[in-house]
Amino acid sequence: LCETELSRALKMEDPNRNNNSASTTDNGIPSIENSSSKKRSSCPYLDTINRRVLDFDFEQSCSVTLLSGPHIYGCLVCGKFFNGRGKHTPAFTHSVDEIHCVFIHLRSGKFYCLPDNYEIVDNPSLDDIRQALHPQQFTAEFIQSGTLDANTELARDLWGRQYLPGFVGLNNLHKTDYVNATLQALAHVRPIRDFFLQVSSSTNSNSHLACSFGDFMRKLWSNQRFKSNVDPHEMIQAISVASKKKFHAGTQAAASEFLPWFLHQLHIGVGGTSKKSSIVHDTFQGILEVTTRQAKKLTRKLKDTTDDEGSDAEESSPKPPYDNMSSKVEFVLEESTKTIPFLHLTLDIPEKPLFKDEDGGLVIPQEPLVTVLQKFDGVTFCDSKKPQQRCRYRLKQMPDYLILDLARFKKNDFYIEKNPTIVAFPIKNLDLTSYVHPIESKQITESEIKRMNVSELKKTLIKYGYKDVANNSLEKSELVNACLKYISNPIIDRQIYDLVANICHEIPAEVGREGQRNPLQDGSYKCHVQHKGSGQWYEIQDLHVQETMPQLIGLSESYILIFEKKKKNA
Repeated sequence: LCETELSRALKMEDPNRNNNSASTTDNGIPSIENSSSKKRSSCPYLDTINRRVLDFDFEQSCSVTLLSGPHIYGCLVCGKFFNGRGKHTPAFTHSVDEIHCVFIHLRSGKFYCLPDNYEIVDNPSLDDIRQALHPQQFTAEFIQSGTLDANTELARDLWGRQYLPGFVGLNNLHKTDYVNATLQALAHVRPIRDFFLQVSSSTNSNSHLACSFGDFMRKLWSNQRFKSNVDPHEMIQAISVASKKKFHAGTQAAASEFLPWFLHQLHIGVGGTSKKSSIVHDTFQGILEVTTRQAKKLTRKLKDTTDDEGSDAEESSPKPPYDNMSSKVEFVLEESTKTIPFLHLTLDIPEKPLFKDEDGGLVIPQEPLVTVLQKFDGVTFCDSKKPQQRCRYRLKQMPDYLILDLARFKKNDFYIEKNPTIVAFPIKNLDLTSYVHPIESKQITESEIKRMNVSELKKTLIKYGYKDVANNSLEKSELVNACLKYISNPIIDRQIYDLVANICHEIPAEVGREGQRNPLQDGSYKCHVQHKGSGQWYEIQDLHVQETMPQLIGLSESYILIFEKKKKNA
């Protein structure tokens, strides 16, 4: 007998191995009746655990029945997942046939020994496995401390490979690079990251997609992983189910279509509605005023001025009142204005030139972001998708995080065409003040401020976005002076943004020429994100993570840009 089988045989022969042991059956296998009360702090089979084969990123479904549910157990010897732990279940049968005795419940993180069916508790040697399955270090105090952004210490996996938490590669599950790039970008939007680090199946969220995104976020930022990359199997499966296979593995899609859908699903998943806000709307939602000019055809009836004196028969017969009327067609411009919320702004890129270079390729032009933003200057009327309609867009309220979608893909009757124009933009200090036309509100006068008490002064400052000033002011005179400075005689609130994430789409040089191949299907996505602690930018494309220079980011084929508004100085 091998060492494991010998240890098991000796254990089965000892009738006094545990006072709480259950009775055995005729074939020598312990009975599982009243097994819920059996707990031990040690187990003779812990040395059979093989941590190198453990991978908790896969979908939690039984490898025998392919069923998923709350009672899936992972074998810590071979790494396979099985359903149940009672008699005649796949996990129980696997433990008897293969003599793999240590299992972990994938939902609760509890350890069990099968087929003896007792729980292993208070064993420090298993803490690393529990942390790899469900990282527990993301408490509210830990998140608010800012450790995640300031951390520059590299972690190590079981193979000794170093990685920086939050900047790890994602496995491409066949044309899922658009999902990977989007998830990487959202993982570095601080309010979204901090909120979903605490969202799990144990919280009040009933959305499987929101829970899966929370699990993914904890794995991405954990420093106690067994491997240096993340396989988003469960995340992709949740996206596929929620979208009814509109976004699933094996089919490439546009990130500009996936991102709004994904944000809407997260908004609903955490309890948001059309009237109730959520962390998604608090982070990305702004207010836009749309003025529409519609040309409508107006037909007017004009009276015929010609006096036709005909025969006596014509005079004697009465004419209908409309016989002597003529019609005139006129076009009238009707203007209407409405205010709508937005989560992202779509920017139209100028059309690419028709001439080619010496090698037959299109000359790639460059346009500054200011030119592309002309659509939202509040003055220009742009063409709309509807015929004989033009729209003017005015930004009334800017969000804390601004998403800009550069419309690169255009579909005609034959194929999809990509606009390769490079949009140059600043990495820091993007000034959008001139594009904002704030909602007009009643100005608070100096006399009204002086008549307010301390509570009213603080509420006023918080209402206008100066919460730090309200909390740091102790005397009423300080609150009055702050209100007079920032509210009664306000300084222009400058809208300054810094880049947080940049999603790019690249295609091979030969793709897209003469429309022979689909640039959307043959292209690939990558993402640029910045480490706040060191200021270093990283380029992440699926499993590849490397440092990059900020000067190169502004010259890439950017597709989706996410900017963060600079906070007001107290």
